[in-house]
Amino acid sequence: MSGIARRGGMAMIALLTLAAPAAAQSRSERFWIGVSGGGQGTSNGFSDAFQFASQFQDPESSRASVDYPVKGGPLVDGTFAVRLWKGFGVGIGVSHFSKRGSATVTAQVPHPFQLNQFRSIEGSTSTSRNELGIHLQFAYLVPLTDRLRVIAFAGPSRLSVEQTVITDVQYTQSFPFDTAAFSGATTRRASANAIGVNGGVDVIWMFSRQFGVGGLVQYSAAQVREDVGNNRRVTVDAGGIQAGAGLRMVF
Repeated sequence: MSGIARRGGMAMIALLTLAAPAAAQSRSERFWIGVSGGGQGTSNGFSDAFQFASQFQDPESSRASVDYPVKGGPLVDGTFAVRLWKGFGVGIGVSHFSKRGSATVTAQVPHPFQLNQFRSIEGSTSTSRNELGIHLQFAYLVPLTDRLRVIAFAGPSRLSVEQTVITDVQYTQSFPFDTAAFSGATTRRASANAIGVNGGVDVIWMFSRQFGVGGLVQYSAAQVREDVGNNRRVTVDAGGIQAGAGLRMVF
């Protein structure tokens, strides 16, 4: 047997020796509850383009492009799981992400007296994004020591997205109409949901028989089709990489 193989075998024996008494103790731990606070680091920006009515009943339509940058923000996560057989269990997780931001509007508006003479306007308006995730999680608990637990999980998710979207653009202009200026935007709240996936790892340190603290890293993802008005839909990425820490309880 080579030296590397011999050392690997000794390490495996040591790990099993440590895990055996912890596994015996974990058999009495039927339910797991976790509450975490943290953040979602993935940026899920998207864009939209549409036409809107021009002033003075111009025969040419105005055209707008909107950029919605959605950066990472705070996250709250909760999980309840039950052990079914040995280390295998099933649970439900709920996560909520929210972020305020602004959308950038760039538009081309026609000249009231000259055809094909568009003027550029640009501005921004406040937006907000909320994501609610409901996750079915098939889990496996690995008790490394009497105090240290590792839970790996994966499963399907239902992700709901509520997003401020722009449906119309307002602008000002005056004679001789060589320029125009952005003055505001009409917004509405769009909401939709889609089925996606989730997976992650929760590392738990028990400081008593029932209570502990944990660090969570998970990933969820889905593509949601948002109705932004006027028979338009845009595809929005939801979820991303999430991390948090908080209280854990087993009983």
